[in-house]
Amino acid sequence: MAIIGTIRKQSGLAVIIVGVAIAAFVIGDFGKRRAKGTNDIAVVNGEEIPYTDFSAKVEESLDMQKENRGNEKITDQEAFQIRQGVYDNLIKETIMGKEYDEIGLVVSPEELFDQVQGKQPHRYILQYFKDPKTGVYDPAIVLNYLKQLDQMEPKARKQWLAFEKAIKDDRQESKFTNLVSKSFYLPKAFIKQDYINKNRSMKLRFVSPNPMEIPDSTVKITDADYQEFYNKNIGFFYQEEAYRDLDFITFDVLPSQTDRKKTSEDVVSLYKDFLASPDPIIFMNANSDKKYDTGFVKKGVLPGRLDSLLYNSKVGTLVEPFEQNNVWLMAKLMDIQDRPDTMKGMQCLVAFSTPGNEAIKRTKDQAKAKADSLMDILKKKPEMLASFARNVSDFSSAKEDGGELKAIVDGNAGYALFYDAGLKMKPKEIKVLETRIGYAIFRLDEKSKPVKKMRVAVVARNIEPSNQTYQDTYTRASAFAGQYRTSDAFDKASSKLGLSKREAPNMKETDNTVMGLPNGREVVRWAFSENTKVGDISPVFDLQGKYMVALLKSATPKGAIPLENIKTRIEPSVRGYKKVNMGADKLTKVMENTKDLYAIAAQMKTKVDTAVISFSGLNRASIARDADVVGTLFTSPFAKLLGPLKGRSGSYAAIIDGINDAPKKDDYSSEMQLQKSLFEQRAANAIYPALQKTSKITDSRLRFY
Repeated sequence: MAIIGTIRKQSGLAVIIVGVAIAAFVIGDFGKRRAKGTNDIAVVNGEEIPYTDFSAKVEESLDMQKENRGNEKITDQEAFQIRQGVYDNLIKETIMGKEYDEIGLVVSPEELFDQVQGKQPHRYILQYFKDPKTGVYDPAIVLNYLKQLDQMEPKARKQWLAFEKAIKDDRQESKFTNLVSKSFYLPKAFIKQDYINKNRSMKLRFVSPNPMEIPDSTVKITDADYQEFYNKNIGFFYQEEAYRDLDFITFDVLPSQTDRKKTSEDVVSLYKDFLASPDPIIFMNANSDKKYDTGFVKKGVLPGRLDSLLYNSKVGTLVEPFEQNNVWLMAKLMDIQDRPDTMKGMQCLVAFSTPGNEAIKRTKDQAKAKADSLMDILKKKPEMLASFARNVSDFSSAKEDGGELKAIVDGNAGYALFYDAGLKMKPKEIKVLETRIGYAIFRLDEKSKPVKKMRVAVVARNIEPSNQTYQDTYTRASAFAGQYRTSDAFDKASSKLGLSKREAPNMKETDNTVMGLPNGREVVRWAFSENTKVGDISPVFDLQGKYMVALLKSATPKGAIPLENIKTRIEPSVRGYKKVNMGADKLTKVMENTKDLYAIAAQMKTKVDTAVISFSGLNRASIARDADVVGTLFTSPFAKLLGPLKGRSGSYAAIIDGINDAPKKDDYSSEMQLQKSLFEQRAANAIYPALQKTSKITDSRLRFY
């Protein structure tokens, strides 16, 4: 079992599942057809995903996250992100599963075996089954792990199955991507034309009136102008998601005068107990609302005036309770020492057998005897420590770093044993220290200049609102929501009552917060509910320390945004577009009277510009920024006045003075290889998004969370 402990410690198997392969773990077998029902989190191309299955996978993922972090606490935002991740993975599994089934794409048991134990194993295996001493992949570690799998606890076996499934899923997706990307073929005629387009250029002269010189006051925008601009740019006004705009008011729950008085009275009693406590540090850890560093700290670390009050005081000095930023503070100076911030040293570890490290067969007594024998040698030849560290030490990284301890920091619990020993040691002095896993032969090399530090017990008591204050604030919010039920009443009341109205624009259905406010998911669900109409006032929402009442200001569905919803936003662009049209109209009239480019420039009060442009339009000249104009020029006759040519950013009169053809070549293999490489890169990232976009997905998340 020792190798299992080593693998878990060094390879981070649990981390793999959470970080690298969480998708594989949280997704079960959703490829089967299920009986139709209404309790579905989603329906993908007719394939139903029941909420019960989704919920079970979420719980598995939450448990795994807690286990990996060693902490039972999961924040609301973290839980929401896990739900979203599980949902996204289920959708992908369903979509891709259908694609795999249609072409019969599988990963056989033999292929999976080869991915785990073959000569060229999967990258997950290579990454996480390394010898902890060398950092190099060792197939023996995989084999030993699998041999002992049946004797492991069920949780470990479940982790391995999830890890194995991650390998299988990744392999299957890679094969599918290769099938698509390797099928790329571009005819030589297309490659040749692309080469010509990028390397063929033309020299030209042109005149272009500057639309920005037309005063805004002379531009009258009509509904027809808005509609024309909207129609020409409809592709830019398409939304992949629906949006909601809210106005909202928050009612902060703040401590009342009664709450403050009650807290003040509690602090008096707390201070008496603090004075009587035989161990102020233990008292602090048990009673303080905020945990402060119980180690030694330099000047400038303690909160507020505690720092200045205690730095020049005597040990035992007490600071009576005082209020600062809605917190009552009290403190006792426990100790003062001159201590270095950092030390450096070297260690050689002689380990003994401990739970979880059964690979070491040496007993504690045997380890002590070996450490003493090494010390006997070091007393005569202290320079041998570096060699012992690299060749004898049982510490995992000693072979690479030579046992160097480059940053023994004051207050770092992991190095406390070495730091405390170093306080009493002189540079180059060597001692044997007993640690939890063995005996460390420690040499102090250097330590920084000692500075004055304090150890202080600080007890904090927050001034917080009472349950009654929460109830009173909720009553105020409820009264507002119940009394002002229209958009106009909402606006007037907020102004009259001195309440700050805020905006939450472009809120998406998948949001979990509202303008950064926590616990906002219920607000989002209300805003996107089919029963909520524009102008509706919400019920009261509890947002952790404050209550919210919201007004649904607007609702923009998925798809093309209605013109009326974006008129204000596109007004500057419409005005600019109309200026281009006005310039083109003026240019048309001038060109009716003369075909001389310089005469045209004079009448337009501008100049004749010159440029050399390619079909790709890569040029600083203004005319090269309009792709439609460039395309027209490359299909136009030589040495003839052209125009007016109207683009998005200007209008032009132009004459082509010369064409520089692309250099001739017969071998287009490099261009072909470049295009092939670019396609393969796009394919790796774009296959699933393309399939997802063309799939019919009914998203029912709002019904459940």
